[in-house]
Amino acid sequence: MRVTIALPAYDEVGSLERVVAEARATIVDLALAGEAEILIVDDGSTDGSGPLADRLAADDAGTPADPLVTDSAKAFADAIATVRVRAIHHAANRGFSGAMTTCFRRARGDWVFLASADGQTPLAELGRFLEASRGADVVIGVRASRPEPLVRLVLSRGFHAMARAIFALPEREFSSAFLFRRSLLDAMPFRSLPRSATLLPEILFRARRRGARLTTLEVPQRLRLAGRAKGGQLSVAALTFVELLRLGALVRIDEARGVRR
Repeated sequence: MRVTIALPAYDEVGSLERVVAEARATIVDLALAGEAEILIVDDGSTDGSGPLADRLAADDAGTPADPLVTDSAKAFADAIATVRVRAIHHAANRGFSGAMTTCFRRARGDWVFLASADGQTPLAELGRFLEASRGADVVIGVRASRPEPLVRLVLSRGFHAMARAIFALPEREFSSAFLFRRSLLDAMPFRSLPRSATLLPEILFRARRRGARLTTLEVPQRLRLAGRAKGGQLSVAALTFVELLRLGALVRIDEARGVRR
């Protein structure tokens, strides 16, 4: 299988169905039907996202019965119906790194496209990510703009500044969409605590130490389709800042020793 579109979701019942529909359409538009899957990781949601994910995984889009439907519309619907959707559930919320770990460990595609279930990243951008991957092992999405509340913006900038300093990362940010070569991820141990937000900088550091090719791609950013942002919690921010300090030494020891998963 060529691509997994991985969607970690925590209380995203208001946006999940639309995002999965967008992912299905993108797969068909890119002629990846039969070569791609959509993986929903329900991270202990309490708002109905879990049952919705199961319904989306079980749905057969079918073919319109209306005799006025054109051949092209019928062909599109037939292709949509072949797109595989899987749902995995956490019994309790594991946080950012916990949900992403499951995405990476359970993906079946050669490439893993990580995007948010809140709809902020247009999934049609997958085509540009795949184009950029021709000369890379990791494609890092950098948001063209960041319409965020002040507190969240301050916490985000503090996180990125600290992560860049500790892990010697050149990217100005690493909290948008990503495309990873799965074989690279499969060889890595992940040391980030599940409830922290440190897994992505950890992976980027390890990737560079292992000689992987990384490139960045500027992507548009939309307002979330529904629900509330989860990244501005002070408890998560505090844990993440402490975890960055712990990981700075730990991952260097791992990489110096050549630790593999």
